[in-house]
Amino acid sequence: MNYFNNKERFKNLIEKPNDISSLLQNDMLLISGDFYGIQKFIFDRLSTKNASKVLRAKSAFIQIFTEYIARYICSELNVKEDAILSITAGKFEILIPKQEINLDDIQDKIDNYFIKNFYGLSGIMLSFVECNYDDFNNSVRYKKLRKKIIDSIEDKKFQKFNLFKQDAFDILEYDTNIDNQTLCPICNIRKSQKEKENCNICDSFINLGKELAKNSEELVFASTLGISFVDNFDPKIKLNNKIKSYVFYIDESGIRTPADFKLLADSSCKNLDTDVKSLAVLKADVDNMGKFLEKSNVTNSFENFDSFSKTIDNFFSIYVPKMMREKYPNTYTVFAGGDDLFLLGAWDEILNLSREIEKEFKAFVNSDDLSISFGIAIAKPTTPISYLADYTEHLLEEAKGIDEDKEVEHPKDAISLFGETVKWKEYLNVYKKLDEAFKGYENIITTTTLYRLLDFCNMSKRVKDGDIRATIWKSKLNYLFYRNMNIEKDKNLMEKLNQNIEEYPKATKMFLVEFIYKRRKS
Repeated sequence: MNYFNNKERFKNLIEKPNDISSLLQNDMLLISGDFYGIQKFIFDRLSTKNASKVLRAKSAFIQIFTEYIARYICSELNVKEDAILSITAGKFEILIPKQEINLDDIQDKIDNYFIKNFYGLSGIMLSFVECNYDDFNNSVRYKKLRKKIIDSIEDKKFQKFNLFKQDAFDILEYDTNIDNQTLCPICNIRKSQKEKENCNICDSFINLGKELAKNSEELVFASTLGISFVDNFDPKIKLNNKIKSYVFYIDESGIRTPADFKLLADSSCKNLDTDVKSLAVLKADVDNMGKFLEKSNVTNSFENFDSFSKTIDNFFSIYVPKMMREKYPNTYTVFAGGDDLFLLGAWDEILNLSREIEKEFKAFVNSDDLSISFGIAIAKPTTPISYLADYTEHLLEEAKGIDEDKEVEHPKDAISLFGETVKWKEYLNVYKKLDEAFKGYENIITTTTLYRLLDFCNMSKRVKDGDIRATIWKSKLNYLFYRNMNIEKDKNLMEKLNQNIEEYPKATKMFLVEFIYKRRKS
């Protein structure tokens, strides 16, 4: 089955599988790498001040370091880099002839690096499975091989840092004599350098951010990008569009610098008369991906799996940033790749972007079994980014829990926003109807009236929960329009509100809150 739409705007996203015929032998090893603890690596203890200067760089570092380790393994095992089957979203796979290998030594070096530099909050886990020619030429056997790989990685995750084999405390080096004057203001973990405000590692992320800001797709030595993993191995890394993604840059003394969060927030609703200048933080990922891969024919062959996984990654890592660059400039990519997103920016642009991402994803995939859920938070630009990361993760979990204990044909496909969680279909249907009905009322309907409508939404929700007394909202709506509006002229609006508040109170509330924000004065 062709899982993707071949429309003109999507053609460059659909990837053909690698030709691995020259790699296949009777006995082989498939090595996997998985960068775990990504959220902790990017956000843990990160302060809001200067966060925009390092967030994209830290995310790019994950992609760069994953490629670095995959190439380092090939170098250590004396195999060509053609053996690397894939590198996407912090994961890689390498296929080599069966041989005696000692991944433990490489794993120890990786563990030591992350313990020393990042206190063991994250790392890369290596594993391998044995396989043979038939595993790649039989659909049943390849499906079993995919499960074997996943199980191997999961088993390894329970053996992080192998503390019984090494004395981690000898490697772990905490900075001493830290006070408010010497603590790095970005990471809030390490000690600042004597001559500089920030610690060495945060400075390296800032420098990496400067490299990402350059317009050309350069080949840059890993050491230049702040990677000093081992001596005598310093490959050049191509800083392509996937790694650079999209960030709104400003010119600061002739240097392109990521716009800070306050500037992004202040760019909200530029053409509207509102004082709501806030950030929106968006987290999204594809629903039921593991189950889909298990049950579909995607994992019937390497060719299917390779093409599918790379194409899905292209939608998030190439297509979405392209949309941001062209239509939603006041935004910032924290992470985009694999099958998930973490974006932030001017709140109105992020909401519009979320609706377009959902629409384009549905247009891109040909399967009803593939959908995408979102968690979106609105916040002041001074809100700690680590808190927003945790909070949007919670909102995404709320969206993904919408079908809990329900038997539905296509579970999830939901959005959590403004304190409510609904299916995308319901939200977009209500949004379209009310957006049309409210046209021309932006400067007519009062704020008091809008807040009363929110009360009616909450009352309608209580009716659905069995509170019969709350049915009085209908008569209150009629009275509200009788006192404050023109019953004949505004009949269509009242009927639309009556219908949607009764049938879809949560989605109606989501629309109303956005409408209020777009016209609210402090």
